[in-house]
Amino acid sequence: MTNLQNRFVLFRMKKKIIEFIKSQIPFEIKSSASFISIILVLILIGFFGKLGSWLFELLIKFISPFAPPFIKAMLGALTYPITVQINLITIFTFLVAFITFFFSTYRFFAKLFLKRGAVVFEDNFVFGNKGWDLNYWGSNDPDKTCRFENSSIIFEAEESDLVDARKEFGAYYDLTTGIYEGSNYEVSCWVKADVNTTMGFKLWVHDTKGHNDIKFPARFNTPGVGFEEVKVGFVGTSSRALRIHLHNKAGTGRIIVNKVRVVRSEG
Repeated sequence: MTNLQNRFVLFRMKKKIIEFIKSQIPFEIKSSASFISIILVLILIGFFGKLGSWLFELLIKFISPFAPPFIKAMLGALTYPITVQINLITIFTFLVAFITFFFSTYRFFAKLFLKRGAVVFEDNFVFGNKGWDLNYWGSNDPDKTCRFENSSIIFEAEESDLVDARKEFGAYYDLTTGIYEGSNYEVSCWVKADVNTTMGFKLWVHDTKGHNDIKFPARFNTPGVGFEEVKVGFVGTSSRALRIHLHNKAGTGRIIVNKVRVVRSEG
């Protein structure tokens, strides 16, 4: 292969590794506060690990003089120092193994102990766009049709503003952590419309493979002028992911959403 092909292959491998590592990190620990908590936990683990190692060595020193020869041999094997050559490959392999094990274990216990009513995801748009894909199905004026403003996401589109022949559009978010196969979730949002708005709205959810597709209401509805809650149920699939659509039909006026939440309901 040429140098260009080699670089392309390395780039693809690097991208896949980064995507894999990112996929292992649950959203619950991506915030700075949670990150600091994890650092503190790791420090405590290191401290108690050292303490445990010291106590273990002390115990062996106490037992050894009184132990039979084969027990002494076993104790000697346990305390035999192992030298590991450290290089970048070793460090990288250790990090990948640690991240895979740590977050897989985290997910297991999270599913085991996540209580009914626990909030899995919440976005109140205070800090703008935290991962929403805007104007899916196309827009001729994307800055107008879907935007963040005053801690809300605003949809405003007449038919001439949209590319899609159905004159439908919106914003979606892929929730890829905190969703477990067979568990039940309640997805909700708080939505309102300006006076005399003719646009329609649906809350639409499914997994990232197109399964468990649910829309509410079945037909487009124009919300009232005060915020009202719209919610649907969802059962986790093997994809361990949930796509949330704030789905709209073109018309006059504006539709405003100021909060989206996913709660584990049971299972």
